[in-house]
Parts: sequence; structure tokens; C-alpha cells
Amino acid sequence: MSEVPTDFRRVTMLVNEIETPLKIYRDILGMTVYYDAELTMSGVKLPAGEPGNKVRLVILQANDPYIGMLGILQYLDPPLRERGEHPKRLGVGDTVFVMNIDDAERVHRELLAVPGVRIQSEPHISEYPKPGGGVFRLLCISFFDPNGYFIEANQWLDR
Repeated sequence: MSEVPTDFRRVTMLVNEIETPLKIYRDILGMTVYYDAELTMSGVKLPAGEPGNKVRLVILQANDPYIGMLGILQYLDPPLRERGEHPKRLGVGDTVFVMNIDDAERVHRELLAVPGVRIQSEPHISEYPKPGGGVFRLLCISFFDPNGYFIEANQWLDR
């Protein structure tokens, strides 16, 4: 595969409470903490809050130490204003986070115990055509996390 001039390194979620997302993405989905710090925002590049706001940024990593990272950013002082009710359906401008997991049944069970998680689909098998013929078989679940982010989590059954 030839290289292109861009790597997609990380996506960052803005939250008003960081411990529940850490329970989901670190403890249940198994990502590891790469970075965890309290910072003072400059107010220059991120269009949120005000210059001087105190934040906590946790960056989690999956299997690759360079790509596939997830940032979780909480504005501590002062907190960010909530957007209102979380979506029940997706539309233009929304994001779907797609993750590979090793045990969809276990993840589903553990997510049921997290307050604010809304399961969209329980574990089910999905099949997708392979580019060269045949099908990919996945055991899939999907859910909205307590901050309204939509996650599709797939366990490969065969490749």
C-alpha cells in the first residue's frame, strides 16, 4: 500500500464528566491511557470555552501507538454548556465511531451496567461483501454513550 500525506491520529470527545467515559473506553473496551494531564487552554485553535479555561485531557490508545487514539476532554473551570438532549437518531453532522473489539457479548453485558448508555443494537451478526468475493462476518453492537456519542463495536468472526 502506498503512503498518502495524511495520518488520521485521533478524535477527541468533549464531555462534562470524564470518569464515566473512562469506564467505557478504558475499562470495558480495553483502551489504554497514553496521556492524562490538566491543562490551561489558550483559546486559539479549539472553538470551545474561553482562553484560560482549565481542562483535563486523557488520550487513550488502541493497538497502534500512533493512530487510532481517542481523546476525552473535560472543561473543569468553568464546565462547558451542555448542548441539550442527546440524539436518538443520527443525521448530517453526526459522527459514527467504529471500533474492533474481541468479545461483543462481554462488552454488551458490561455496557448495560453503565448509567446513561443507550443500547441501539444488541449483539447481532452482520455480513458485508468482501472486495474480492465472499463476505466478512461480524458480531456487532451499537450504542450511544452518556454524552451522546454513537459507537459501533464489531467483533470479527472470520476474515
